[in-house]
Amino acid sequence: MADRQVILLAAGESRRMGVPNKLLLEIGGVPLVRRTAEALAAIPDADVTVVLGHEADEIRAALTGMPVNFTMNDNHATGQMSSVHAGLAAAGKGCCFLIVPADMPRLTTLDCLLLLDAHDEAPEGRVTVPYRAHAGARQRGNPVILPASAAQSVLDGGINLGCRGLLDREPDLLHAFETDRDGFFVDMDTPDAYADVLADAARYLTAGSERRHPEWN
Repeated sequence: MADRQVILLAAGESRRMGVPNKLLLEIGGVPLVRRTAEALAAIPDADVTVVLGHEADEIRAALTGMPVNFTMNDNHATGQMSSVHAGLAAAGKGCCFLIVPADMPRLTTLDCLLLLDAHDEAPEGRVTVPYRAHAGARQRGNPVILPASAAQSVLDGGINLGCRGLLDREPDLLHAFETDRDGFFVDMDTPDAYADVLADAARYLTAGSERRHPEWN
């Protein structure tokens, strides 16, 4: 069993995006959920558990052939916290749990490794969260890393306690990873956001080629 557990949250209904399931929208010919999963599957010594819910069969099909495990969240309509709980309950034991929303089009394996390195350097028991200064304020990003003790606290706290709720209750657990890497802060919730991602990707993805800019691997 791997020492690191990765939980990919892919159960949401994409309400802000509208009719299409944003996780199935393609960037450079690859569905968003698969792009994110590919970045996670390349993390050394890590098992990836994908939490399914809305359009579960379609999401599973988009991940065909990938070295990931699946679990179903029958309560996905209640919100993301239920998917965090479902993922933590299904994942194996590990020293830490990387909680990853699937709509992160610029997240790379390197981003995840840098975050994991920061977590390894943090005091024991801390929850590692990426932050940056943005527009005169501090912007919180994703993914979040829970140590095993915090993961158990989230599970014990019931469905209304997620990662943010745990830190609101116990702010001393926060270990802020200061970074300006876009992969931690770019998501894809709306049609406008998708258009921006496509425009940005077009600068790096070569038409008809597998060659990609490192930021888009």
